Amino acid sequence: MGDAGSGFLGLMLGVISIQAAWVSSQLIWVWLILLGVFIVDSTFTLIRRLLRGDKVYEAHRSHAYQFATRRFGKHLPVTLAVAVINLFWLLPVAMCVVLMRLDGAWGLILAYAPLVVLAIKFKAGSLEQSG
Repeated sequence: MGDAGSGFLGLMLGVISIQAAWVSSQLIWVWLILLGVFIVDSTFTLIRRLLRGDKVYEAHRSHAYQFATRRFGKHLPVTLAVAVINLFWLLPVAMCVVLMRLDGAWGLILAYAPLVVLAIKFKAGSLEQSG
């Protein structure tokens, strides 16, 4: 999808999240949890690029997702891994927030902690090595 497509998708999901927050505060936590892979990768990358002094409006290939696809040689294994994370990690945590009344902030921390580890492992926001 590229940055333009993913940016549009992120904006639309953000708008839906805000609308959900007006209906139920639990739903905003659920949306934030379910968007975890996108939010953590994007935020982690942006912060590292800002701290390094990069022009964040310039094109780059420094998201964890991009580093992972280069490491594994194709998009499919990374896309499938993201689907597994969403179905077997983020969705159950989100369901605990709604069904078991887990505090949304604690659910978010629980959901994001391993995603931050993955962002670090796959060097989100790092400079791309040449050669």
